Amino acid sequence: MLKTNLPVLILSDVVLFPHAEVKLEFDRSEDKKIISLSENYFNNYIFIISTKDDILKTKKFPTIGVVAQIKFKIDMPNGLMKVSFKGISRAKAHNYHYDNDIYDVNITNVEVDKITPTEELANARVLKNLFVEYLDNKRSLGNSVISQIEDINNIDILTDSIVSFMPISFDRQLSYINELVPLSRVAMLVDDLHYELSLLEYETSLDDRVEVNLDNSQKEFILREKLRIINEELGIEENPDVAKLKEKLEHLDAPLQVKKRISEDLERYKLCNANSPEVGILRNYLDTLFALPWNKSTKDNTDIKSIKKILEDSHYGLDNAKERVIEYIATKKYTKSKNSPIICLVGPPGVGKTSLAKAISLALKRKCVKISVGGINDEAEITGHRRAYVGAAPGKIITGLKRVGVNNPVFIIDEIDKMTKDIKGDPASSLLEILDKEQNDKFVDHFVEEEFDLSNVMFILTANYIDKIPDELKDRLEIIELTSYTLLEKVNIAENYLLKKLSEEYKVPKDEFNLRHGTIVKIIKNYTRESGVRELERLIRMLYRKFIYCKLINNEIIDVNDLTRYLGPIKYPQDENYDNTIGMVNGLSYNPMGGALVKIESAMYPGTGVITASSSLGDMIKNSMDLAFIYLKSHAKDFKIDYNLLNENDFYLNFPNLNQKKDGPSAGVNIVTSLLSLIKKVKIPKNISMTGEITLSGKIIRVGGLKEKITVALSNNIDTLYLPYDNKNDTLDFDGEYKDKLKIIFVDNYLDIFKSLFKK
Repeated sequence: MLKTNLPVLILSDVVLFPHAEVKLEFDRSEDKKIISLSENYFNNYIFIISTKDDILKTKKFPTIGVVAQIKFKIDMPNGLMKVSFKGISRAKAHNYHYDNDIYDVNITNVEVDKITPTEELANARVLKNLFVEYLDNKRSLGNSVISQIEDINNIDILTDSIVSFMPISFDRQLSYINELVPLSRVAMLVDDLHYELSLLEYETSLDDRVEVNLDNSQKEFILREKLRIINEELGIEENPDVAKLKEKLEHLDAPLQVKKRISEDLERYKLCNANSPEVGILRNYLDTLFALPWNKSTKDNTDIKSIKKILEDSHYGLDNAKERVIEYIATKKYTKSKNSPIICLVGPPGVGKTSLAKAISLALKRKCVKISVGGINDEAEITGHRRAYVGAAPGKIITGLKRVGVNNPVFIIDEIDKMTKDIKGDPASSLLEILDKEQNDKFVDHFVEEEFDLSNVMFILTANYIDKIPDELKDRLEIIELTSYTLLEKVNIAENYLLKKLSEEYKVPKDEFNLRHGTIVKIIKNYTRESGVRELERLIRMLYRKFIYCKLINNEIIDVNDLTRYLGPIKYPQDENYDNTIGMVNGLSYNPMGGALVKIESAMYPGTGVITASSSLGDMIKNSMDLAFIYLKSHAKDFKIDYNLLNENDFYLNFPNLNQKKDGPSAGVNIVTSLLSLIKKVKIPKNISMTGEITLSGKIIRVGGLKEKITVALSNNIDTLYLPYDNKNDTLDFDGEYKDKLKIIFVDNYLDIFKSLFKK
């Protein structure tokens, strides 16, 4: 009995038979290590065992495996190792050893029982004849397989060669590996071949029946056509489904052209074979035409007093938006005109754009439908897909009208500033036809292919940024800006709207849930940082849930004013406005959450007269930085600084408390002030801030987001604020809220700021 020692390769769900070949790919470092060991020290020989269990955990190693030889090995560029193995013979495993992530084993060869040549030849013929019969019925295997076995009469080799081509289970393959007696493997293989032949016979009968059914469907179509003609001659009633659709058509309130289109498509639908894919497409199209509200509308509420009351009860403030809506109602009532304004509500998240639009629909007693176009880059999403395409459907506009069921709803189109444009199309341009009063009475969706009148629809659009609204749309919109809420407004909303709404929703008496005025102020200042009131509402909801939980579970009435206990530690301490150092100045920024205080600091070191900044800055603010530095150089005499100082040193700008990428044209004056503070060694007090863009001549240009910036200034104990003179009229609407707390100095040229801050 021959004994030897070989490394062990474990294969999962793959069986290698003696005298067969298999090509495998490996990515585990342990497997690659074993294969390399076999190449280098064992003349490419390796012992292979197959399993479907994790034997490394169970330690139940098989006693029978296959000795194989590595025929070739290729290291692929993607890190995989491709290896071809040739099975040699079965072998018995005696002692497995583990060392350095590798198993090896002592093996002995398997002695094959001797049989007479006549018996062996007879068994070989039986196997070959059965296998050839199997191949004749198995069309996926070619005749080349026969040539591989026709000269083999050794049943030990023949059984392993045939079984490697058989579609048997993994467990059955293992049973062939573990069977050491060739005659027993012959009996197993004969049984498996007979079983496979019976399966193939049944599969063939199924194929024949499918072909017959296909022929029958063609016959059925012809017979149905004949039957239809006979029924017409005899006056027999047609398909109940078609008859039902025809009855529906008689009661449909739609333009004549639409009814004519439906009638024509009904005839096509009636003639279609039930198994034809066109049936589903036609039925979907007909259902869409039937479902559209061609002439169905609701009656508007024209009582201006009731409309005004509903709007006042639903939202605090937002006077401009409410006034514009009431103007529209009054004008429509007076002129009897169908033209609806296309209102676009612009403002940061949470200020009430969508809820105001829904309140408008409630006040008008119109139905409301909402879609979002944020992220859309395919114009077919707006105007529909042509029916020639698989899965075609109407666009979002027609789908919305189909869903709401009337042709004069308040139609909210959300996030128009987030539409994208690429090779698939320009959805913003597709909206032009929908919003243009001159042509939207004949809007044609590509799927519907019939004109639909959108002139009765009141479109209300929403956006976060006015400058990101596509220009072609902006020209057709009546833009109403909803600015961030001030602290006073948020407190008023919480006390007069949120608490009332949530008290009714959670069914908690007001006298039990006593949220004090000072507590609401603390929630707004220390637990929220937003332009609207969404987070404020979420936190008050949390307090209501805590209250209800303690009342039901612990039978106690808690003090909801204990914020640290029920909302956790303070999230936003009011200490952002720390003391400035030389070269540091307070800036104010506008962002999607409202506004933020931004510290701007500068440093100077020997160099060649260039200015750089941190990578968190956007292109626009970097342009402001370059303009500010050029302005400083060109007006060095006005500022009484040495020009050589600017050329012999480099300057670096940093925004230490900026948590996100900053961009926008409003930091020019801050950058100049920071550089002058550094050069002239004058510290700018932390109670002073400024905002505005600067030109090369020193003129200060107006900025946006003024209300948000003033709100941030007040919340950070800033009492002096420099603003562009061109923004003076923008502060008239809300000057009462900061009149006694904030001194605003309007400046037209930067020299005005310089004389005020650096007069010493």
